[in-house]
Amino acid sequence: MRFLPLVVKSLFRKRTRLVLTVGSILLAFLVISVLSTLLATLDADPSGGRGMYRIAVRHRVSIANVLPRAHLEKIRQLPGVAAASQLNWFGGRYVDASAFHMFQRFGVDPEVFLSIFDEATVVEGSAEAWRQDRSGLLVGRLLMRKYGWTLGQKVTLVGDIWPGTYELTIRAVYAGVDESAVWFDNRVIEEKLPNRAGLSTNFWIKAESAEAARRLIPEINSLFENSPYPVRAETEKEFQNEWVGLLGNVRLFLRFLVANVSVILLLIAANTLAMSARERVGEIAILRAIGFRQGTVLGLLLGEAFLLSLIGAGAGLGLWVAVFPGFRNVLLYSPLAGFAAGMRLFPEVLAATFAATLLVGLVAGVVPAVRSARRAIPDGLRFVG
Repeated sequence: MRFLPLVVKSLFRKRTRLVLTVGSILLAFLVISVLSTLLATLDADPSGGRGMYRIAVRHRVSIANVLPRAHLEKIRQLPGVAAASQLNWFGGRYVDASAFHMFQRFGVDPEVFLSIFDEATVVEGSAEAWRQDRSGLLVGRLLMRKYGWTLGQKVTLVGDIWPGTYELTIRAVYAGVDESAVWFDNRVIEEKLPNRAGLSTNFWIKAESAEAARRLIPEINSLFENSPYPVRAETEKEFQNEWVGLLGNVRLFLRFLVANVSVILLLIAANTLAMSARERVGEIAILRAIGFRQGTVLGLLLGEAFLLSLIGAGAGLGLWVAVFPGFRNVLLYSPLAGFAAGMRLFPEVLAATFAATLLVGLVAGVVPAVRSARRAIPDGLRFVG
């Protein structure tokens, strides 16, 4: 610690370069934090732990294929099933097809829906009012704020998968993990399209326990093995991954970006430290001449690299924590709202990014530090940069 003032003085001797380098490290830290947070969100449990009790059932061939409601009735009879509901993807549009008006729309069984997704809490109106009104809507709190909707307001949806114009009334507002969806009684669709009644894109089951859920998945798959409508039962997390997979290998792409930004960060830090060491060849030689050992000089230069990385990583961490709420809020009001609902400041991501930035700084400083410390004293004194 006695050499810390010397390390600090050396680091701050070229303040313009220091500011630019710290800014570059800060920017790289932010990019890595954003990408790593997106990765962690993809890998996180979307239900906050409740998903181990929930099973999604879809057509084995494709998410887009429909299943008969008769399947749901058979599933309800299986031991270990606490509740089951259809979750019919409505699609369609509200106002127009612009990104601003995109949100999730589902036809469900109101009597059991809230017992399956029990993290959703009704905060305005009542669940009973929603269940009693055949054309009632259960709306996420985020959408109420986004569009300025009020309780009792009429909302018109135009269907594409399920053609027709549907005029629905907001009867309840929920708060929960994902507040960017609307839910309505699926019988509204069946009344509009009687020739397609009894069909649904998928079912959701709540098991009595995590053990029951593990047992039910293969049981449900085998139950309809020889049916014209074979199914695939999977955990909530696996179902989420199916949707992510439709976009391609997103995880691999994000990891590739993280690796590239890390390499860029390494090059920036290495270039700065190499320039600093080259400018002080004569000074380092004088230190060696008056008795400083190679190890001490090496420690001074590596300490400078570490301090540079520490300042950049600390500034980046502070800025990321400060801007994260705004960043998440922007995504919540975009078509990515369902994904952004699961985003948070993951402590493990912050710690890993901070540690990686420090490590990159140290690695970047190794070569110029070793080269400077090992240079012969006469060569250093004669050096003209």
